Amino acid sequence: MKNKIIGIYSLVLGIAIIGMWLVILSGTTLPEGRTELSFHLASEFLMATFCIISGILVLRRKHPGRLVNMAALGMVIYSVLNAAGYYGERGETAAMIMFIVMVLLSLVVFMLHFPAEKENR
Repeated sequence: MKNKIIGIYSLVLGIAIIGMWLVILSGTTLPEGRTELSFHLASEFLMATFCIISGILVLRRKHPGRLVNMAALGMVIYSVLNAAGYYGERGETAAMIMFIVMVLLSLVVFMLHFPAEKENR
């Protein structure tokens, strides 16, 4: 069950990240300079790719899947924390709250990788 949650969350998240950027790039003038935007997009698409690939690997129970997924979720946590600050600074509270929720969800899914400790008495 944990693998299913981790895999599906990662797949949906990776696809959503790509979709979000395609929408943003199709209609918005971005404030970043060309070089900054290029590196930002490279990191976002790399993160999305890690999410998708690791989601598939986790669902198929392939050995490197969990480790790759932990790296992907680490990238997500960093990225959405950064985004929350960016949108918070711009006064876009709804976007900031959405990204904070994504951080919390990603932390919960990240923690699913660790086995629950049994109480020793």
